[in-house]
Order: sequence, then C-alpha cells, then structure tokens
Amino acid sequence: MTISLTLQLCSVAAAALSASAWFRSASVKIGHDEMMRIRKRRAEKKIETPNYAGASLDGWDMSETFAAQSRWNMYGAGFAGLSVLLQSLAPFFF
Repeated sequence: MTISLTLQLCSVAAAALSASAWFRSASVKIGHDEMMRIRKRRAEKKIETPNYAGASLDGWDMSETFAAQSRWNMYGAGFAGLSVLLQSLAPFFF
C-alpha cells in the first residue's frame, strides 16, 4: 500500500470520526443526576463546595448539556481538520 493511499484511508477514517462526533454533539443530553455527579467531582478536585444550581429542560441540565455539546463539537472540528490535512498531503506522495 502506498503512502498516498494510506493517507487517503486515514483521511476517510478521520472524516467518519468527525461525523460521529458531530452527530453525538447534536444528541448528547446530560440529566440531573449526571450533572450532580459531574459537579461533585469538579468540586472535589478543587476542594470546594459543589454548586448544584442550574436550569433544566425536559429533564436535562442545560448548562452541562451545552458544555458536553461544545466538547463534542471540538472533537468533530478537530477530526475534520485532520481529515483535510491528510487529504491535502496525499497528492505529494504519489
């Protein structure tokens, strides 16, 4: 297998991971119980009292859900960038 083909296949894999991450960002929801665990864990790391205040919509915590969506969007953008980089390098290795 040539380097060019390997780069193209890796590009396709990165594009698939990007699509998966963006799909996950659109569907992730953090429930109240999970929000409580997340905030307790964060507070324990910082040795402070957890702040359990938040707004909820249809049973999911808006603040933590938005934070999770942001993380998954970051992964999606990173994999998309990697895919483009690999695809742009492939022609140089013919």
